[in-house]
This record gives sequence, C-alpha cells and structure tokens, in this order.
Amino acid sequence: MNYLITVEYDGSKYNGLQKLKNCKTVQGELELVLSKMEGTDVKVISSGRTDKGTHALNQKCQFFLKKNTTPYKLRYYLNRSTSPYLYVKDCSIIEDTNFHARFSVKSKTYLYRINTGPYSSIKHDYTYNYCKKIDKKMVDEASKILIGEHDYKAFVVGKHKTTTSIINEINTYYDGEEFIIEISGKAFYTYMVRNIVSILILYNDRMVDKLQIESMLKTGKKALEYAPVPASGLYLKEIEY
Repeated sequence: MNYLITVEYDGSKYNGLQKLKNCKTVQGELELVLSKMEGTDVKVISSGRTDKGTHALNQKCQFFLKKNTTPYKLRYYLNRSTSPYLYVKDCSIIEDTNFHARFSVKSKTYLYRINTGPYSSIKHDYTYNYCKKIDKKMVDEASKILIGEHDYKAFVVGKHKTTTSIINEINTYYDGEEFIIEISGKAFYTYMVRNIVSILILYNDRMVDKLQIESMLKTGKKALEYAPVPASGLYLKEIEY
C-alpha cells in the first residue's frame, strides 16, 4: 500500500530532513522505524528537504509498504516508535497512482518567527533573536517586489538546474513580541526563504533599497554580502497538492 503521512518535528533535534550517515535526520528516523516494521528497506519521499534546525508543522512524507495495515494502526506505531520530537499528525492511503509527495506539490507555505523583544535563550532554537522592532510597512514594501514569477538565483545557494519560481504571497504580522513573515510559493530552493527574510530585514534597516532588490532579481547577483537568517526561526507550515 502507498501511504502519505503528515509530520510535525522539532528541527533543533535533527540534522535536517535528508538521510545522512551517522547523523540523526527525520528521513533516517522514519526509514529506520518503517524498515523494522516491514522487515526490509523502506524509502521515504518527502515534499521537500528542510535544513538542519528548520522545523515543520505539516511536512508530507510518502512511502510504500507490502505489509497490510490500517492508517490508524500505522500512525499509532510510528508515534510509539519515533522520538518525542517527531509526531505523525495524520496518515492516509494514496489512491492516485500518479501522486508523488514532491513532484505533485502545487504550493508551499513557510513562516519565519522573529523575536523583536529582549533576547531569550529559551526561544533561541525556535525563533531568530533579532531583538529590535521591525517596521511592518517597510517589510511589506520590499515584499511586493519579490512577489510574482522571478529568477531567484541571487537568493539561492548551490547549483540548481533552475532557480525560477513563483511567490504567490508574502504576509507579515505581529504575534506579541514576535514578528511573523509567511511566504507562499510554487518552489523554494536551498536557503531561498532564509535569504529572502534576510533581505527584508536589511530593507527594514535601510541597508538595501528597492532598486537593489530589483537588480538582484534581474541580474541574479547579490546587492551586498549578507548571511541568511538562522534556521531556528523557519517553519514549513503547509503543503498543498
């Protein structure tokens, strides 16, 4: 049977999603537990990789099992057998033979949490301790430039066949002392969301202007050297098929 699970995990306890030798990863843990249950190797396919330290609220993972079991029993087994930092929220059988957890994705939504209040060691693994107020109007101004279909090469790390994508929405709001940035789009490449958030903060700090951001989209080159914001504030919020 072909199964799809919705997974929540604490990225601070994993070395990312992708399976790695001698490292604790989300894919590695799921495959270990499922292979033990199946009695043979099981491959887990996700909607997309998340970096070390990045969290997920609703990651989607697909796998095939020869052993016949109900979604309820499978979800119970997984939650009993995996670490407390990974939780299977939902499990279902995939009926569509053309479905693929990664290639069938229509849209992804990420959210980024920024602590604008006093430094918090407790929040360190779950937000970006920016510890300064952010002007929502400024960030919204810069966000409008990035929405639409563009080549995001200047915001991507590593080599890719293409870095063109569509960002549908960028929404911002305050939740207490946390400033939240939500980004929805078709596809996101290595460090793309974290670099976009970094540019939005630099615009807020008046370190870059609109013309420089537009130039980055047109030329594929950085307007200035900067680092991506920490992975700790990034959450994979939703996947749409």
